[in-house]
Amino acid sequence: MTTAEDIARPKAIRNGALSGKEILQFSQNGFLRVGRVLNDERLEQVRLEVENFRKTKTEIDLLDPSQWELGVGGVPQEPGKTVSFFFNLWLTSDIYKSLLMDERFALWSTQLLGCRDVRVLEDNALSKDALSGGELKWHQDFSYWPLAQPNAVTLWIALDDVTLDNGAMHMALGSHLLGERLPTVFGTGASYFRDRRPKTVMPIVEPQSIGLDTEVLTMKAGEATFHHSLTWHASGPNITKTSRRAAVCRYVADGTIWLGEERYAYNYSSSEAGLKLGDPIGGVYFPKIKKMEII
Repeated sequence: MTTAEDIARPKAIRNGALSGKEILQFSQNGFLRVGRVLNDERLEQVRLEVENFRKTKTEIDLLDPSQWELGVGGVPQEPGKTVSFFFNLWLTSDIYKSLLMDERFALWSTQLLGCRDVRVLEDNALSKDALSGGELKWHQDFSYWPLAQPNAVTLWIALDDVTLDNGAMHMALGSHLLGERLPTVFGTGASYFRDRRPKTVMPIVEPQSIGLDTEVLTMKAGEATFHHSLTWHASGPNITKTSRRAAVCRYVADGTIWLGEERYAYNYSSSEAGLKLGDPIGGVYFPKIKKMEII
């Protein structure tokens, strides 16, 4: 039986290159909706894989507790986690590897970054718990990466319908044009790692306070968006009775320079990655991806 949800969800899977108009929109706004990228069968495969990760894998915390600012009574400001976060699952999961290595995603990333080739930066599986306060304050992705240049994009794939009630992302239009900002403690918005950034790098503020418009990215399951590594984004709490899941694929332009732990204490140290300060990113953890040919 066909349901109202089936009618509302787009059937066509996005293929082919991005248009010039889309690339211009991305360059102006810092994010782009690319439509539906997964069919029902593949969508369910990834959903099941994420649920398996939640049962068997270790979650990752991107933030170093030693760098959190202290609140009243010396208590760290970061609240308890209500968002499950898993990292680089492509190394052990064929399903996630197939997703991350999709030739369409590689092509679109090269178009948006203006480069010839891209490499894997990382993947994530996310699940925002039901009835949770899992609010993520304004931040930008580049703050948490050991890269010298912000030559990277994030592809965010909805595995469930995304609504304002279950914590849809908010994007600050044009915020990527303002450059690097200090890293943010996700749950509080407090700045940290000041000692690892030039003194000219400022904290992120509320976008509306400096005249930036924002947009809420409601999505259907299987749809995806790209955002620039410098784009400010945030998400609200999930006040529904079901979890909201997403698959995240991140791509970096080939030739981008590695700064390692001199910039950010990443999940891999320089020695683990086989890289030295100033090397172009590469190696086993950051392979180059074959991209779809433009016909």
